[in-house]
Amino acid sequence: MSFFRKIIALWPELKKNPFVWITFAALLVQVVMLVLFYSLPDPLGLSLMEMYSGKAIWQVFMAFGAILVVTALFAFAKAPRACAVFYIVYFFMAIADYEVVRFNHQRLSYSFIRTYFHPANITDATTISTLGGDLLGTVLWLALLFLIVAGGVSFVVFWTVRQKHSLVVQNGNRCVKLSRKLPRTMVASGLVLSVVPLVLFVAGIRGTTEFPFKIDWRMTLGKYTLTAPVLHIAALETFEFVRDDYTITDELIQDLDAFLPSDFAAARVNVDEYPAYRNAPTHEYKAKKPYNIVFIFGESYKGRLFNRMLEGDTALAPNLWKLATGGYYKKGAQQSTDSALAVDSIPLGGGLWFKNAFSGSYPTVRGTTATYLGFPSHPNRDVPCFYASNHFTGFQEYLDGYAKWYMTVSNPVFDHTLPFVEKFYGDNWRLIGETKIAESDDSLGMDLAVDLLSKMPVDDPWFLAANTISTHIPFYGYPDEFAPKPEDAMERYRNAVRYTDTQMGRLFDALSAREDFDRTVIVLLGDHDTPVDSVDYVIPQPLGVAAAQIFMGIFSADTSLFKTLEVREDVASQLDVGPTILDLAQVRAANHFWGYDLLVEERPEGQPALFYSQNAYYLGFRDHVLVGGIDNDDVYRGVNGAFSVSTDSMDIAWKNHAVGASKVLRSLLRNDNMRPE
Repeated sequence: MSFFRKIIALWPELKKNPFVWITFAALLVQVVMLVLFYSLPDPLGLSLMEMYSGKAIWQVFMAFGAILVVTALFAFAKAPRACAVFYIVYFFMAIADYEVVRFNHQRLSYSFIRTYFHPANITDATTISTLGGDLLGTVLWLALLFLIVAGGVSFVVFWTVRQKHSLVVQNGNRCVKLSRKLPRTMVASGLVLSVVPLVLFVAGIRGTTEFPFKIDWRMTLGKYTLTAPVLHIAALETFEFVRDDYTITDELIQDLDAFLPSDFAAARVNVDEYPAYRNAPTHEYKAKKPYNIVFIFGESYKGRLFNRMLEGDTALAPNLWKLATGGYYKKGAQQSTDSALAVDSIPLGGGLWFKNAFSGSYPTVRGTTATYLGFPSHPNRDVPCFYASNHFTGFQEYLDGYAKWYMTVSNPVFDHTLPFVEKFYGDNWRLIGETKIAESDDSLGMDLAVDLLSKMPVDDPWFLAANTISTHIPFYGYPDEFAPKPEDAMERYRNAVRYTDTQMGRLFDALSAREDFDRTVIVLLGDHDTPVDSVDYVIPQPLGVAAAQIFMGIFSADTSLFKTLEVREDVASQLDVGPTILDLAQVRAANHFWGYDLLVEERPEGQPALFYSQNAYYLGFRDHVLVGGIDNDDVYRGVNGAFSVSTDSMDIAWKNHAVGASKVLRSLLRNDNMRPE
């Protein structure tokens, strides 16, 4: 009780102290921001409170603690106006951070700003979509921002005028009479608020508590945990370049070589400066002419589920199965020696179906990076921002003489892929319009893809890219009339796959009707996996799903490429797509693609595909996977979805290779020297 009596006794002095009112206003603004963040709708229909379960209470402690400590520092300096100006800037950045997370599910960071506000990338679509979200959220955030600026400026003016009448002279210097007891108390309180969640985390506190609202005490740590906005992120970003600048040593080169094709090292241009760049590969090529290429990213195409089609579950995606088994390859002009067979009943061509295909990680931009640029995306480095400086080349840019178009059903800004799209296709890309029927995006997308297909030449090679969206989490992306939307997420996922497949069937029909169909290749793969059922959540947390098994298939009616459907067991990854497409386009050029040409090469048994996600690595072998943190020693081995800590010497050796390769990649990206200019 004595503490409260002291507070009451000090109240006449406290209410005259500007830092009391600044602190009160800052805490109030922070509360409003948290309420808005967790209550405003997410563009994907996901509950942000559920998404950040176990992080919200950590965020509250850290955000309020930071405010108390920062205000105390200004109080010690006796600079209330500077404190008010600081909070104007601080909350401006915090509002932008919250809105970017809510709309893009990515933290505001130096890399993010370089990506989306790079002079080469700023367009009306970029600036509007990046911070736009929904109309309600935009209005509320901008209104809050206006009040913050107005309140801060008003305080600065008010305090300046007041000080002209309330300054006293002490030792010939003017100073404000402010108690130092308050800032000491604020520092102590702020540090306690900051340390408490850390103690709870270290102590392993779990479970929930029912107050007027439920609190989940499952604390999690990391750069992307929505803690105090801007402050701790700014500290990490400040040291980003220093932290990522590793000296390229012979040992690190050996780690890198563990994941590269065997002919890569011998063909390097400059091992010291460009260890991930080589002269033109010299292996045998399959393509003897440039093929038309249809490239389709299927949203969240799960390899685990699609592989069931090989066991008879063809109802999942019947049109894809028809494509894989030659149903679209029948030729009316084909002659048959068997009079009992109709002239159009003999299927031609075939393809490759990869049972062990892996994504370059989650979210979409990481899989896109791995596929388009031919090397893994990396933790703490947002590759598109560096791509704007033209130090990397996507496989599309090698397709000289090709007519190129891209159909997308989702805004490239949201997918974090706008720099790629503008560089690869220029103005030759189209986004679908507003849907008139709810959840009909893939229908409109295939309408647009078929229309773009009609623009393609018949006598010259062309490249058509497309993506799908119905199978995006939470799997409600199909019309109500098509199928029910039950509570079971796996049932919704299957319905969404079937709806997308129905729409893709129309594109396959249009392709098979073209006279150049027999020299057209269809490359279809998932952008990444996505959690659907309990099997997807078995990888130990907080590592998360670093990269996961996806569907990948390559199909063509041309018998010089394929004579039947071949199911491949060797590991394939999105890193292999670029070299394979370069083969199909008869490109024989120096490049920085890590992968294999899947038409003629198989990954050696025992050599895994490598990917990174946040601060974790993921190694995909034929019969197991290895997952672990780059900055810790635990190695998890996963077999058939069951994970356990591994002490096997080979597993530890591969872990060390993955960490070493990550250092090489960090340094290359940090210095923009993936390839010589």
